[in-house]
Amino acid sequence: MILSEDVKNKFKELLGQIPEWKNLVDSQFVEKMAVFAGWLVEHADYSVERAYQEAFYDSALNRSSLLAHAEGLSYVSAKPEPAQGKALFVNGGEQNVELVRDREFMSDAQVIYTLEESITIPAGGQVTASVSQRSKGVYEFTVEHTQSFYEYLFPQDVSPNIVSMRVFVDEQDGNGFYEYDYDYLLTNSFSDTRCYDEFYHFTDQLGVRFGNGTFGKQLEQGWQVRIETVETDGDTLLLEKQSLWPVEEIKDVIGLTAQVEITVSQTIQNGQDQEDTETLRRNLHYASVYNDRLVWDQDFNYFLRRRYRDIVFAQAWGEDKAEQMWGINADWINRVWICAYSPERDIKELAMQAVKEIPSMNRHYVWHDPEHIEFWLEIKGKVLQNQPLSEVEQAIRDTLQAHYGKASTTRRDQVFLHEIYNDISSTGYFAQNSSAWFEVKTFGQYEAQYIYQMISINLDKTIISLEYVK
Repeated sequence: MILSEDVKNKFKELLGQIPEWKNLVDSQFVEKMAVFAGWLVEHADYSVERAYQEAFYDSALNRSSLLAHAEGLSYVSAKPEPAQGKALFVNGGEQNVELVRDREFMSDAQVIYTLEESITIPAGGQVTASVSQRSKGVYEFTVEHTQSFYEYLFPQDVSPNIVSMRVFVDEQDGNGFYEYDYDYLLTNSFSDTRCYDEFYHFTDQLGVRFGNGTFGKQLEQGWQVRIETVETDGDTLLLEKQSLWPVEEIKDVIGLTAQVEITVSQTIQNGQDQEDTETLRRNLHYASVYNDRLVWDQDFNYFLRRRYRDIVFAQAWGEDKAEQMWGINADWINRVWICAYSPERDIKELAMQAVKEIPSMNRHYVWHDPEHIEFWLEIKGKVLQNQPLSEVEQAIRDTLQAHYGKASTTRRDQVFLHEIYNDISSTGYFAQNSSAWFEVKTFGQYEAQYIYQMISINLDKTIISLEYVK
């Protein structure tokens, strides 16, 4: 019996114990009142159960609940990444044209794209340069009252698009704006340290928090704050041959209006949106463990992969591992080697800048390029006659690419033969109770000798020979 029926019967039973209502228990009026009471209690029970469900990461359904959990753990969702590509600049005039980095252009869809490098276009010539789908934003406000841990929240429509920010504060001392540095949880600050922390509010708004006069400098009433942001629409696409238009008029070196045509020469793509709700849910389980404390090798791996989600391989090691690989050397004391790979861009500068932004003592970070090593397979097998051979082969190649591909975000860092068998079996074409079967032989280097070696499969060399079961 459902809860509403229990409540209905109990309601009529209790009402029947009241003399004035005893004779009305079986009336239609009381029947409807009992039904209403049953529904009311059942709805209240459901509401309580749902509220209880929202108190746990795995069962919460509302994004606001997960964001509230994240804020309690000082976890900020991974920010979006701009799409990258190249554009061709053709100068049809008789004078050189100089364009500086961060110059903005607009597509036909009113999306802003930004030049990533300064260029000079010779008269009658052309230049190809990198562009990305990002734009600049400026947010200014006056501190209304002196308060510990003063906070500012960005608008909801802007927060998911913010890639990075710089914070400036005019302390009204006649020296103009001072730049404040990011300091996670204000943990490396003193009473006069100009710093801020980031947080993500349950209302889906990114925010900045300043100090309280003990941990970080406290903002005073009347101070002016200016925040400069880099923003992007994330996962966008602009195909080759599409036109870009300058946001501001382009002039040549003598100040005349320039004749410059701009078209996309390499598709602008591979941007990433802000971390979605399900990824946020999974990362919350580990946020309290890592918490931007870069101590162990996995701390660095998690930190880099969360900061730049296009990284598919990351390793970090110290003097102990270095001595195992290269022998004893006193110069390796307090050194931390960083090694990472992204199939979409050169990640070296970004990765090194990210780890250097985390305050640490007596550490010297050193970059080490990943060394790519390959293995390949020879797969022989027989499948049932109701399965197209080309379809089975493609399914095998797809699963191998997903788990061992050089550009796969779901790749494994280690190769084990039993996992390869499990992967191929998971395609569903080789059921254990059928006469279909396969065998695998490995070739090449499928085991890393050094920590900086990245293993991936060479599918071009991989041979798959399939026949039908007779």
